[in-house]
Amino acid sequence: MNVPPMRRFPFCFFTVFVCLIDSAGAGTSRWAAREPLRISALEVLTENPAQWRRLEFRAQISGTYETPFDENEVAVDAEVATPSGRTLRVPAFFYQEFERRVRGRADGTTQEIMTAVGPPEWRVRYLPAEAGRHSVRILARDRTGKAESAPLTVLVAPGPGRGFIRVSKRDPHYFEFDDGTPYFAIGMNIVEGPLSEYYRWIPRLAKNGGNFSRLWIGHPHFALELGPMGEYRLDAAWKLDRVMELSEEYGIHQKMCIDWIRHITPKGEPRKQFDLEDYAYSVSNGGPCRNMRDFFELPEARRLFKNRLRYTVARWGASTHVMAWELWNEINAIDRTVRDDRSLILDWNREMCRYLKSIDPARHLTTNSLGSSGFWEEMWQMPENDFAQMHNYYGWHRPEDEELARDMAGLMIKWLEPVRHFFKPYLFAEFGVIREKPEIRALCDADTQGVHLHNGLWAPLAYGAAGTGHIWWWGDYVDPKNLYYHFAPVARFVEGIPWTTAGFRQATIDSAHEQLRVLGLRGEPLSILWVHNKLHTWWRVVHKEPVPPVPPSELALAEMRDGRYRVEIWDTWKGGVLSRAEIRAAGGKLRIRLPELARDVALKIYPGR
Repeated sequence: MNVPPMRRFPFCFFTVFVCLIDSAGAGTSRWAAREPLRISALEVLTENPAQWRRLEFRAQISGTYETPFDENEVAVDAEVATPSGRTLRVPAFFYQEFERRVRGRADGTTQEIMTAVGPPEWRVRYLPAEAGRHSVRILARDRTGKAESAPLTVLVAPGPGRGFIRVSKRDPHYFEFDDGTPYFAIGMNIVEGPLSEYYRWIPRLAKNGGNFSRLWIGHPHFALELGPMGEYRLDAAWKLDRVMELSEEYGIHQKMCIDWIRHITPKGEPRKQFDLEDYAYSVSNGGPCRNMRDFFELPEARRLFKNRLRYTVARWGASTHVMAWELWNEINAIDRTVRDDRSLILDWNREMCRYLKSIDPARHLTTNSLGSSGFWEEMWQMPENDFAQMHNYYGWHRPEDEELARDMAGLMIKWLEPVRHFFKPYLFAEFGVIREKPEIRALCDADTQGVHLHNGLWAPLAYGAAGTGHIWWWGDYVDPKNLYYHFAPVARFVEGIPWTTAGFRQATIDSAHEQLRVLGLRGEPLSILWVHNKLHTWWRVVHKEPVPPVPPSELALAEMRDGRYRVEIWDTWKGGVLSRAEIRAAGGKLRIRLPELARDVALKIYPGR
């Protein structure tokens, strides 16, 4: 998806390894060192260590290397011996502290000024999943030899926590935490922007029931590899630390999209969209690549990308608020030199996901994404992609989809259908009314009620997705129009739904009125429905076309056991129950009377007592 222009506003016992492998290096960095290998200090930075609370360590290590960001030059890992006898390997990372100042400009925008504070150092972040005694030793190896530290012991107190997000073992169509608590992803894309704006966006989303967001950690606001190969952007990493701390404070789980570019063009040649001149992998910046095919095909490019994955896991992998690692944004939309070579892309996808799992102690979920209407069956069959995703919009479609996208719920149903058959969770991960074209931007802005946002939240929920739809236009649609309130009714409705144990399957529903759209999931001990007046679309509202209400009508939910049921009808715009009724099913059908319907309602159906 295109990045919109943004509005501006005034760990326990570990072992450290430094490994040498014979191959090309990543270039010489400003942090190149020529010192004897030595481990001089190891310090626990976290006060009062507790279970499910991140532990952070500082290690003073000297050595010989061209760059601290190439595993072939220097690789620092933590080896954790846990109370239960497990041994975990945790990669460490090179760290620089910063101070941030925000300065106003005459035009009303702000500028973030980052200033390095103190010398760089090695750090380790580790999340103890168990209480008790964790013990440590440090090993290091570089071109000059090996070193070993004295043992260290850290006592971890018991503490509360749900753990990391997984694919549910009880129902693989949904997510759950390590402790079995279901996780249903309510939120939107908030992929990039100044740190100042995250201090507004994340609290606003969370206060309205949101628990999910998507970050592009390869975007220039947070990117590590912009500039000369081997020079990681530690100021950007420091800002991303702050975003993750904010996410942890407010309960937002981040899908971390690792890269997003579509072209690599040597300097001096015409630039294209999604084409960064300072992208480190270009031959112009000391990298090995002249184009995107080189990026995916060359062994050296793959090796260098694994260095970035390693650093990413080391710095942010100890957070339970990393929902997943997403390799790429819309990987089928990259340069034509490689986009149609599915076998190459899939091989790269498989290799990188396996590598992530091999170095990540938490074994976070891994996935990838495809552009609008993109569907590769082979990608979602791949076990390394833990869940499937779809993107689609009004404004970039084939003619038949353009018409369909005037009804955002209808668009979502069509494009969720191909990805719901892989026995894994699926998400509608990007949607909206595009804003790159002025005439369509005007249409989007005219939807002041957020009808397309509203219908895009509810339709996937009732169609079996593992989260709401995730709208794209966070910074110049949802936020300025203050449409966060749409998330709150969804959050209230899904509270307590046993997603992973209800055995949900798509319901068979007969409706007596052709103007009704009824989507639903039948389960035990609960069934849920979303009932939508099909004429209440963003397109009709924006164009002030008539939206006649559906008169009182009836629907029949099939394959229901005979007996009594308790039916709640929910207000999807304000949240809360509109009415309750006791109804008896007979002949395998539960017949439910509906009130007059101007927009939409949701239903919860429980067995009667």
